[in-house]
Amino acid sequence: MARSKKRRSDLLLHVTKKKPRSDKSKAIENASQLILYIWRITPEDMRNEYLQQIRADWKDKGRLFFTKKTIMIKALGSNESDEQSVNVSQFSKELTGEGGILFTDEPVDDVLSYFSKTQFEDYARTGAYIDKDIILPAGNLRYHNTDNYVIAFQEQMLKSLGIPVRVDKGYLVLDQDYTICKYGDRLTADQAHMLKLLMFKLAVFKLIPTHYYDKVMNKVIDTVSNEVEEKLVE
Repeated sequence: MARSKKRRSDLLLHVTKKKPRSDKSKAIENASQLILYIWRITPEDMRNEYLQQIRADWKDKGRLFFTKKTIMIKALGSNESDEQSVNVSQFSKELTGEGGILFTDEPVDDVLSYFSKTQFEDYARTGAYIDKDIILPAGNLRYHNTDNYVIAFQEQMLKSLGIPVRVDKGYLVLDQDYTICKYGDRLTADQAHMLKLLMFKLAVFKLIPTHYYDKVMNKVIDTVSNEVEEKLVE
């Protein structure tokens, strides 16, 4: 039996249409035309909930974008022929690794001051590296940095994770010091769970401004070494 031929209208449905320019790319390009500074912002221990708080802080002072670096580079320009402002393609070359960009007219010192003071403690995740020993002292078990004793009904949970606690007169007790993790350890799932149950917040989320582009001077400035990376265009 002869195979039925697809109608022309059916074939047209399968024609791939060229994707329009993304709204995010347009927003980045528009923002770059209106402000004095573009900052490269690099996160440590990224936490979206805290990122939203920072976005709220900058709502009336600028625009903060965290999106694919290819979108950011395309919007700003990757070379002299397509850059949105003179030398801004040099800034695009700094967009490596994870990070975002901040568009703002706020003075440089104010931006640096805000990000140096703004950070959030949180629980370390599985796979995180630890920079100190965490040892539970013998005796009645307390939550970290509090005067509150760990509630007795957590006995079985802590035991299942490997902490040798026992109940004595309504308190959870350790007969000897117990080491959860040591400096340089990479946390296992059980260790991360222990630390969270006992309220050890070892992770710190913060955003670090590493570079910025000055639209007036057409320069890219490294805020870490405080050296000018790009000279004025002659």
